[in-house]
Amino acid sequence: MINDTSTKAHLGCRIVVSQITSLAASVGIRIAATASVHTDWRKHDGLLDLMRSADLVIVNGEGTLHDSTHSAHALAEVGPFCQGAGVPSVLMNTVYQRNDSKIASDCQAFDRIYARESRSAKAMRDVGLRAEVVPDLTLSSEAMSELIKLPKSSTIITTDNANGDSFSRIKRVAVARSDVSFLHLDGSEPANPFADNSSLPECVYTDAGRLDRAGPPELRKNPLFRPLRKSLFKPKMLGHMRMERELRKPQSTSEILAKIASSRGVVAGRFHAMCMAMLAARPFAAMSSNTYKVEGLLEDADLAHLITNDPHEAYRKVEEWNDEDSFSIAAYVQKAKDKAKAMFAEVSSLSIAPTVAGPILYLQDCFGFDFLLG
Repeated sequence: MINDTSTKAHLGCRIVVSQITSLAASVGIRIAATASVHTDWRKHDGLLDLMRSADLVIVNGEGTLHDSTHSAHALAEVGPFCQGAGVPSVLMNTVYQRNDSKIASDCQAFDRIYARESRSAKAMRDVGLRAEVVPDLTLSSEAMSELIKLPKSSTIITTDNANGDSFSRIKRVAVARSDVSFLHLDGSEPANPFADNSSLPECVYTDAGRLDRAGPPELRKNPLFRPLRKSLFKPKMLGHMRMERELRKPQSTSEILAKIASSRGVVAGRFHAMCMAMLAARPFAAMSSNTYKVEGLLEDADLAHLITNDPHEAYRKVEEWNDEDSFSIAAYVQKAKDKAKAMFAEVSSLSIAPTVAGPILYLQDCFGFDFLLG
């Protein structure tokens, strides 16, 4: 998969890909092969052959399609390639922000486009693309269904942030608070703990070529003296040392999710930390990231008041949580589940009427479709 993000340690990415796989399977779609995130699908002849022979190519956009980056162009170019090969293609679960006209033109070739939030959908419509909104696929998962019952602590979870300025502001306040615990979202498992082994793809393409299974992701380095070195002579030195230690500590995915589910609340610097707080029905406040994905989702959920770049206000929002916010979360999570199912039902219809005899015979034999996740 050109954007199989489950090869990363980040639990949000792993949930997304497992949801694509399981929701696809629920409508008879089998994910035959993937290309790993940051792997240029255009450079692998074997993958190109698989794409040409597939019934459908799905592109997992996630947070890639912004600022006209090399990776953004690579994802967009899947559309014209598939169109030229006569293969339907779908771009789903995507952000879209500050892209050039080449990306907009290439995205015209996708048969369906599903943005994660309305800001991205509007940006697409403004350049002539047809896009529907289906909330981030993490929100369709049951990752928190059992953990939500855990006893609650007095700890407020605070995550790091892809936006360096936002994180600098929050950590200056967080290190001075005794009720804060810092958390990253990288699970220590070598493989995706959310994956159903019965529906794993036959192969994964990485920079090393075609593999039966992707290797373990690179984990955060945890040098022994880093916390001291990074904190020496800083104000609140002990708080800084604790932050450095907690943000480097290896943890299993279940440990990370349990900490969120049992917390008093979450100050989310990460998009998927916010999504996990929503699934766990925990109070939260969110800070801006590297795109408007946070703002877009919260506006769609009628929770725009929970976005702030003032760290003092962020903790105050957690402390002043009310039932109305909880009701809005529950309604949005249910909407996310319903729309995810409807999206895959629509996607499955794209290959109901193949144009050549081979796929028709195969479908009659196997009672399902053979798809490529790209």
